[in-house]
Amino acid sequence: MKRLVLCLSIGMLLAYQAGAQHIKAAEDAYEAGQIARHQELSAKAARLFQKAIRIEPTFMEARQGLIDVYLKAGQDERAASAITQFLEIEPTASQDRILLGQLLLKQGEIERALAQFSLALTTDPDNADALFGFAVAAKRMGMKDRAAKAIARGRKLHPRDKRFRSAEK
Repeated sequence: MKRLVLCLSIGMLLAYQAGAQHIKAAEDAYEAGQIARHQELSAKAARLFQKAIRIEPTFMEARQGLIDVYLKAGQDERAASAITQFLEIEPTASQDRILLGQLLLKQGEIERALAQFSLALTTDPDNADALFGFAVAAKRMGMKDRAAKAIARGRKLHPRDKRFRSAEK
């Protein structure tokens, strides 16, 4: 019995050490990615953030770093893909969902953009960016009544926001 307890204890210790090494390797890749990003070495930073994500798929800071690198490099399609993966883990991240909606609008994927803005509004119903994005996408989809309601709601909630003041009534 003592031998079994000893074996289990050693096994748990080894597992803990392996886990700690795993996390350390992901953190090291992330930190190197941050340095590369600050040095404006976007390709290197992207590779390092991807490495951190491969080591630890739920490393959200590395995912955010990757998104930021892609956006700053003008790689909107890659950024949209990275945001989509991020949202699979963190579905209530409304700012990221709004950003994805904006990228999809820019790419002409109006239906998908509308869906992202709708989802963002379910978690953050008063968000000005989500309301405006929804209104733009709805209008482009021919849903003028829904666009008008979103604009009216935006005007009411955000009276100083120029986007809602200058939008068609």
